[in-house]
Amino acid sequence: MNKVTINTAVKIQITCMPPTYNLFRSVNPYFCRMFPQAPLLTLRGHQGAVYDLAWDVTDRSWVSAGGDGVVARWSFGNTDGTALFQHTSPFFAVTVWDDLVLGGNHTGELFVKTPEKHTVYTPHKAPIFALFIDGQNRLWSGDGSGVVGMWSRDGHDLRLEQQWNTSLGKIRHFSSHPQGLLVAGGSGQWCVLDESCTLHPGVQAHARSCYWALYFEAKNVVLSGGQDGQLHVQRDDESLLTLDVHQSAVYRGLIHGSTLWTCGRDKDVKTWSLDSLDALDKLELPHTRSVNAMTLGGPDGAHLATGSDDRSIKVWAL
Repeated sequence: MNKVTINTAVKIQITCMPPTYNLFRSVNPYFCRMFPQAPLLTLRGHQGAVYDLAWDVTDRSWVSAGGDGVVARWSFGNTDGTALFQHTSPFFAVTVWDDLVLGGNHTGELFVKTPEKHTVYTPHKAPIFALFIDGQNRLWSGDGSGVVGMWSRDGHDLRLEQQWNTSLGKIRHFSSHPQGLLVAGGSGQWCVLDESCTLHPGVQAHARSCYWALYFEAKNVVLSGGQDGQLHVQRDDESLLTLDVHQSAVYRGLIHGSTLWTCGRDKDVKTWSLDSLDALDKLELPHTRSVNAMTLGGPDGAHLATGSDDRSIKVWAL
């Protein structure tokens, strides 16, 4: 992996923006936030797009999945990366399961790195686009044909417990839900897979691919982003609101306190108030091409990492 220099000049801008949406009836007339305008670190070394990112709490490092067929580890504060897996096909998904690093690639193979070795499983016949560890410490995998797998582990050995065929198209994202698991797919729908292993009817949140869906407990709603550039808000069977938030596909969304972060194909990374869904701010020219990946991490959980088609990973202090 290549070395890069550290850009230590970080500008801070205070932004005050009037509310534009009143869905949640915020009592605050204005929002003032300290917002970083330059990254703390830029990590370079991938020779292809960065498609996914994860934070390894135990190893205090970022883990990245690349279109160059590399899954790499980046120790916090260090710009030198180490390749954990290398393959001839792209890696689209990565996650950390206690002391294991897992990568899902275009061939449908699941790569598992233990402290001593790495193992390859072949659970899927289509590319693996999503990996997730739930609150019960189970692994979920999803592929390009709509198949969802649930895994358990015995030490460093993994076991595929069950698989579901869905009508969601490409499985793009998993997240937690009070009833079980939220699953987002290429059909534009998200659905709930409950604890009794029943797949509930899908919610058609987007006209085209639904790239992510997140449950926001404070408002009892599901937020989702799609290929249509929209943020959709759903409560049970009721569609509450649809907002145009990016100029094209919204590839990732994540919740940090009372803030929703989104990123997309339009090269932007934006923030939204979860009190009101008002636009707060956006990172200034975070990447030169599509922003595909985004995750929270750092030793105190107060850093954001973004990954892009421009082959770089950038780390921002929140």
